Amino acid sequence: MTKHFMVAFYSCYVFVKNIIDRIKYNVKDKTFILALKHRVMREKGESARIAFVGAGIHSTESLYPNIPMIPEFDLVAVCDLIEERARLKAKKYGAPNYYRDVEVMLDKVKPQGVCICGPPDMHYEVGLKVLERGIPIWVEKPPAPNLAKTMELAELAKKRNTFGMVGFMKRFAPANLVAKEFMKSSAFGKLSSITVIHGCGPYEDVRNMLSFNGIHMIDLLRFFAGDVERLFAYAYNPPENVKAVSVSIQLANGAVGQLNQNSGHTWSDCFEQTYISGSGVGILIDASRAVEVMSENGRFAKGEGLRLFGWSNRYYVSGNMAGWFASGHYTRGYWGELDHFAKACLGMVKPAATLEDGVEAMSIIEAMMASLKGGKPIYMKDVNQIVE
Repeated sequence: MTKHFMVAFYSCYVFVKNIIDRIKYNVKDKTFILALKHRVMREKGESARIAFVGAGIHSTESLYPNIPMIPEFDLVAVCDLIEERARLKAKKYGAPNYYRDVEVMLDKVKPQGVCICGPPDMHYEVGLKVLERGIPIWVEKPPAPNLAKTMELAELAKKRNTFGMVGFMKRFAPANLVAKEFMKSSAFGKLSSITVIHGCGPYEDVRNMLSFNGIHMIDLLRFFAGDVERLFAYAYNPPENVKAVSVSIQLANGAVGQLNQNSGHTWSDCFEQTYISGSGVGILIDASRAVEVMSENGRFAKGEGLRLFGWSNRYYVSGNMAGWFASGHYTRGYWGELDHFAKACLGMVKPAATLEDGVEAMSIIEAMMASLKGGKPIYMKDVNQIVE
């Protein structure tokens, strides 16, 4: 009896010690603490009850893996037209229910929020069903097949006194947030210009390239620099699948901008850079993962008697200590956008990257297409007339 008691006692001791050690040595990684907090909040009913519609490749690779790391996100159901996919995602990520029919899911689960990830038509059709019930949505980009339907989603959300967020995850990438914070400081001064570049793999159509990839950089430009007043677009558009659009932009605040979106790169290694100039200072953001601030006033040493050129301060993602937080799920902003949506559903934060931002991004795409067609500058105030 004593021997069995000692074995049981020692087993309990080892178990408790392992927990203490994990808490002690994973403070910087925080994955264990987040997972523990997630479980406690869900059991106490303090997290947002959120359903997920869509269980395809993108949601599987980039979205679902973040959910266990968000204590405020309680995944209560998964819905997909392919029932087996919904079942597998529900089982893997702890959702107690799975469905093939959205209306049935909404009736039975009554979620506080719904994430929607699929083709643009699905975003629009499912989005209408959810918003009509006054339930907030997070929807992947593009939010709808066209500007008119995106506006319809935004108007319905307002009518039903709820909100929608769009999957503009770059707004939530830590590197971009760090750069945005610095831009608000006196050291940055006044914005003078912004240049955004994105290169991806082949596209057969310029509009699709802008709607599915360029829309990210369009929103990122607005995130950093504000609204667009007018633009002039040029295109490289041969019969082959290599497309390129270069856009000169006048911003409402007086600064200027430049956007280059092309499909002359590769899908295995997309290219992305953002350069922002202030007053005597420049910011270079590489692929939403590293930020370099170049400034005469930011030197970390005097260097007396030396002729020195090329000073900067740099933030970058270090995989040495960051653990899970060095992964693309966190650094590219996927975790941040879903975390923000869950907190918005609970009323903890205001919605960001909203359906209204989606309307603005889709409007800019329409202005670009109109400029390409007419060969002239387009004022954003005229876009609705052009589309009609």
